[in-house]
Formats: sequence, structure tokens, C-alpha cells
Amino acid sequence: MGKSNSLSSGLVPGEESSLKLHLLSKVDIFRDLAQDEMHTIEGMVKMVTCKKGHIFYRPEEGAEVLFLLKRGKVQVYTLTSEGKRLIIETIDPGTFFGEMPLTAQSMHQAFAEAVEDSLICVLSRGDMERLLLEKPQVALRLVDSLSRRLEETRIRLEEATFQNAAARVSRAILRLAQGTLELSGLTHQELADATGLYRETVTNVLNRLQAQGLVELGKKKIIILGRVGLQAVAEI
Repeated sequence: MGKSNSLSSGLVPGEESSLKLHLLSKVDIFRDLAQDEMHTIEGMVKMVTCKKGHIFYRPEEGAEVLFLLKRGKVQVYTLTSEGKRLIIETIDPGTFFGEMPLTAQSMHQAFAEAVEDSLICVLSRGDMERLLLEKPQVALRLVDSLSRRLEETRIRLEEATFQNAAARVSRAILRLAQGTLELSGLTHQELADATGLYRETVTNVLNRLQAQGLVELGKKKIIILGRVGLQAVAEI
């Protein structure tokens, strides 16, 4: 795991075991495993707390573990040619990450960083590989997850490479709004991180979209006024 701060979970053994079993039961790739099999996996897992800013892995390092997020938030990102952060995925509690190098070491081209203090379950590469050999259904689910994430990564990188700033910002607004007409709690810098643009560029784009009557801007708030028009800009 990365070289930033990480500590033991601080839980007593019984509490930690129960918490690990609960988390594992919520992870899709482990569904339908028998109780004794879950206990076996639980025994392999180490639980640690990580401070905000902890780097789990970097490009070309190759994570030697599978991470399961219990509490907090993690961002998986890459850097554009201009050195700007482009967020590939935001990991929420109950989600695993770090699976790519288990399948293909050379595909590990991203950073993973805790953006909040986080509680993590860690499964070593060796234990995970043994589990994949013994439980083909887990291997198939892992491959399925990897395929989906690679496609999402491909789309995100394609957006960063080929779409202009207005299209990238518009697509990010529509994606993050998740079908609603209001996006709250997002700063211009965070939107810049999500699109791989400079904050000043994002601010200029938002002002232009507002002038066109497509959005209304407030403090950490974007209200979508013209969804169809915004979708048209997003498809440029």
C-alpha cells in the first residue's frame, strides 16, 4: 500500500471481525459464498484506517492488494498531459478497487487517493489469487467488473482527449446531477478535477452556459435550466 499515513483499525478483534464480514457480504464479487467461505476470506483481510491524502497506489507501481472501502471516499484518477487531475472513478463505501493489476499489471495507470479519512479492508494479491483459483465464480465477477471499469475509463479519457471544454463541463454536469436538475456542493475546482480542465476554464465555461440560459449558477450550486440544450453542447 502507499507510503502515506495508515493505521490499524482501532477496533477490538470481535468488532473488527464482525465489521469485515458485514463489508464482505456487501461486495458483489463475493455474493452467494457459503458462510464458512466468507469466514475464510475474513481471516485473510486486514482492516486499516487511512488519513485523507493517503495514496494507495501510483502509475506503474502495481498494487499488491485488493482494497474494500468500508467508510470514507477514495478517488481514482490520472493526470492529463498538462498535469491536471482527471477523476476516473469516485469510490464510495461498499466498493472495491485495485483489481486491475490482479489481471494485467501493465493496465495500472492511475492514482488512488483517500479524499476523506477512510476505513479500508485489504486483501493481499497472493490471497486474492488463491481465492480466484478456488472460486471461479469470483474470478468471473472480477473480470466483469474490470471490463466495465475499463470501458468507463476509456470513455472518460476519450472525453478528456477529444471533447472541447464546454462539452466536457456539460457532460460532467449532466452525469453528476444523476437525472436531477440541481447539482449542489460542488466547487469550480472539483468540477475542474472531474473534467481535467483548469478552474479558470471551468468558470469561463459555466459563465457562458449561464449567459446562454442553459444553467443558473449559485454558491456551490448549478441549476440546469435547459437540459436539451446542455445535452446538445455535451455531444459536440
